[in-house]
Amino acid sequence: MWDWSPSKANLRPKSPQRSLLAASPHKPTKPGSAPLCPEPCPAPDPSMPPSVWVAAHLGFTPDPGQARFLDSLDKRLALVGSRQSGKSETAGAKAFYLGYHHPKTDYLLFGRVRRHATILIQRIRAFARRLGLRTHADPDFPGSLVLPNGSRFFPFPGIPENNRGPAAATVVIIDEAAFAHPDLFAAVTPMVATTHGSIWALSSPKGQTNLFYQICNTPDNGWTVVRAPAAECPRISPEFLAAERQLHGEALYAQEYECAFIAAATQFLDREVIAQARLPHQPTGVPCTGYTELYIGIDVGKRQDHTAIVILECAFTRSEHRHAATQEYQTSAHLSVRYAESLPLGTDHLDLPGRVRSILNAQPGPYRRTHLIIDATGESTLIEVLRRDRNLKVDTFQPAVITGGYQTNHLPGGYTGIPRPDLLTRLRTALGGEKLSLPEATPGVPSLAHELIHFRSDGGQPEHDDLVFALALATWQAFSHHKDNFYPPTGRR
Repeated sequence: MWDWSPSKANLRPKSPQRSLLAASPHKPTKPGSAPLCPEPCPAPDPSMPPSVWVAAHLGFTPDPGQARFLDSLDKRLALVGSRQSGKSETAGAKAFYLGYHHPKTDYLLFGRVRRHATILIQRIRAFARRLGLRTHADPDFPGSLVLPNGSRFFPFPGIPENNRGPAAATVVIIDEAAFAHPDLFAAVTPMVATTHGSIWALSSPKGQTNLFYQICNTPDNGWTVVRAPAAECPRISPEFLAAERQLHGEALYAQEYECAFIAAATQFLDREVIAQARLPHQPTGVPCTGYTELYIGIDVGKRQDHTAIVILECAFTRSEHRHAATQEYQTSAHLSVRYAESLPLGTDHLDLPGRVRSILNAQPGPYRRTHLIIDATGESTLIEVLRRDRNLKVDTFQPAVITGGYQTNHLPGGYTGIPRPDLLTRLRTALGGEKLSLPEATPGVPSLAHELIHFRSDGGQPEHDDLVFALALATWQAFSHHKDNFYPPTGRR
């Protein structure tokens, strides 16, 4: 039994309007319009699966993925579909099925722009005409659609600040959800709070940094995800897909037609790389006891940015056997985050030395050497305070300036100019090469991982990036000191 009963909290008082199911002759259609159903409207049949009902009465034969979406009873439902696989058609059919079976229920449709939501309305209107139903618009909402039984469908643009007012709904539909404004979900999902209604999100994939990606790829998050790749759509020929694969390449083809979430070109790291770094590190070889070093990276906040502190532990292991070419033991290095923190906005920079001392005193140790590198741009007073702090037990203190060039420079006053591309490349290399671990239980790592996921190479990310740059500075210095230990020479000629 397909029991789709929506909450009665959303039903409006009955009107004297004649019942949808009343058997009455249909008036003739306008010239050029789609023909109306020649038979009386079929009675709602909740015992029939929606995919079977829409095929029997709406002339819409669903593909396998579309059928899974139509028949799902889950409240939070995501449809990841190939381009041109009929996502809007499917959502429109499901919405019409529910509205037809349950009088006086409301459906709110959100598109990137209002025109996209209007396309869904047109789909629903076409289904209604196929059954010979005469629809009209709500007099207070142009562009809406009302069925004869009082069920209503409203199109809205995906602008979060304009969509906090609509009343409760039976179903909220978010079209092109991967392209939606980041705040749209927060604005519209409360609309089903009192109705115990449903939320449907449908889209093709777009990168790995949007909420739709999280919905579709986070286990046990309360969402049911249905995938409808192009291979399941008989309307898309294999010849067309082969031509698209050749034209666009494997990555874009997989995203557009195989429901794969591919990292965007501006995305700094794939989520898979970050997820791998959060797994426990299993060192190989013999630990070099007494040689572990500590690297502290500090990114000093400017205006609305936080000051961030990241501490890395650099541990060394020795190979169990001599290298065949050099006849020497090889020593390898690996970095692990031991602490990460973003200080509250408004924290006085001159309080930073005391905070760093406190964090260092809490580290287990012992460490052979401790190094500190800090972004010193515009912070000459703070740099002098740190240099003169005799209680700050560090072996090397390196003020740095992040530049837009491509070559590291030694600047007056002991400063080092580090090119931004070089800084970020070393961080990407360390994570991609599994030379840097982000242990799950380390304080601050969840926030650091969140920043890494949303960080963009072009700097256009909506999130803060303070922890990312503090991590990049510490990683850059560790690689500068122990390059051959991170990438041991393969042999000598």
